[in-house]
Amino acid sequence: MQKAKRLTGLFLVLCLAITFVVGCGSSDNGAATSTTSTASSSVAAGSSAAAESSVALDPVELKWYVVGNGQPKDIDAVMAKINEWLQPRINATLKLTIFTWGDDFEQKMGAKIASGEEYDITFTSNWAANYLQNAPKGAFVDLTPMLDQYAPKTKALLGDKVIKGASIDGKLYAIPTNKEMAHNWGFLVNKKLADKNGIDLSTIKKFEDIEPALKIIKEKEPGVEPFQTVVGESAYRILDFEKMVDDNVPGAIYGDGRDTKVINDFDAPEAKALFTTLHNWYKAGYIRKDADTITDWQANRKAGKVFSAVASLKPGKDGEESVSSGIEWQQIDITAPMSTTREMTGAMQAISKSSKNPERALMFLELANTEPELCNLINYGIEGTHYTKVSDTKIEQTQAGIDGYNTGTAWLFANQFNTYIFNSEKFESATAKWDQFKAYNDSAKASPILGFTFNAEPVKTKVAALTGVKKQFMPGLETGKSDPAVVLPKFNEKLKAAGLDDVLAEMQKQVDAFTASK
Repeated sequence: MQKAKRLTGLFLVLCLAITFVVGCGSSDNGAATSTTSTASSSVAAGSSAAAESSVALDPVELKWYVVGNGQPKDIDAVMAKINEWLQPRINATLKLTIFTWGDDFEQKMGAKIASGEEYDITFTSNWAANYLQNAPKGAFVDLTPMLDQYAPKTKALLGDKVIKGASIDGKLYAIPTNKEMAHNWGFLVNKKLADKNGIDLSTIKKFEDIEPALKIIKEKEPGVEPFQTVVGESAYRILDFEKMVDDNVPGAIYGDGRDTKVINDFDAPEAKALFTTLHNWYKAGYIRKDADTITDWQANRKAGKVFSAVASLKPGKDGEESVSSGIEWQQIDITAPMSTTREMTGAMQAISKSSKNPERALMFLELANTEPELCNLINYGIEGTHYTKVSDTKIEQTQAGIDGYNTGTAWLFANQFNTYIFNSEKFESATAKWDQFKAYNDSAKASPILGFTFNAEPVKTKVAALTGVKKQFMPGLETGKSDPAVVLPKFNEKLKAAGLDDVLAEMQKQVDAFTASK
């Protein structure tokens, strides 16, 4: 009780003391348009009061686990600067651990969650440390009753649409990153290689249109992958099915929102056509022969040895990827923007049920989402060391930043609308960029099942079996190695034997109930 009183007292002082950038009004599109040009991380007249009040709390260290490029060389220096800022405000220090992409993060976080290991915050999403699976199992704290007290500004800037879209049975178990809340698919193309070989990218309007360019690269650029499609990061995503569970489980509706009929997307006519195209490209040498076994797909991209790949896009995606990889990319949009539950749950921070300080963890997330100085420290490191300012809102990464603190994941950590942008990005200012993001969010068509979350419990054994079948057959299909004429019938036969029809029926039952309730 005493601890709760002290926390409440601290938070009230905190609310009075800290100057936030974002107003308290609700936002349906979840895209606050404030920028760092008006931001100050300094605590106003109440700073000393906040610091004195925080002394009443026991000091705590918050352990935060995320996925990314691995632990940066300068992580300790950046943490020291962050903690210098953070400790006077909530008497907490932060220990950030960045795991590498793929199995490293999945295996380590899976083990931590399963064992009940004590930690405070983890990155979670529909594709990593799976939010939709872990939250219902009790891995994360229900934040719904805590938001008004410990994260009111974050609640306001996200807005009802985003919060509802990220909630499971009306309960929010993680804080979504405030960013683009829509998606579309297309290509990222190595611009230097395109220009060098006289390839006119403006002629590419649909997936198959890129094939002549692949032929040119194959003939003129030995050692370059004309088209990169690997397990998980594959061309299959351009079909934009809205999955009921995740990419490992068959069952989806069409991503253009045409209806709410649940289908086996792996056997849809569009999937068959795509698998056939990929197989032809594989035989032509446009796809590397070992694509189905590659785990470090970033290495060749950063080395300039990839010409093109399918990617989830947004305004300025090519600029972000150019900074992250050191290669100049150009994006080519193919599909129209859609707003789905996947975006609401695509990048989130959850508080572990094992945390001994969930209130303090949520206070930290409130600050990360509403205080630009903290947000930019986390994302870009230390000004003057890891980057220099070109203007109020644009920065240039230094070599020390490239070598020592190059996270490349601003979309992951906190409120993107409070971040600086790189000088190399194709925007005049941060304001211009975030205005485009807001327009992008506003232009997106909403899914007819926005906010729907499939409860796999009634068919969980069969869902697990289907996942195993998918992992047996899909790698060959999504990389072009397998002949779909031969493999697809076997794939579907195995899926049916594993309980596909029952799972699809359960999905349809839940979707119908959800749409009826709306």
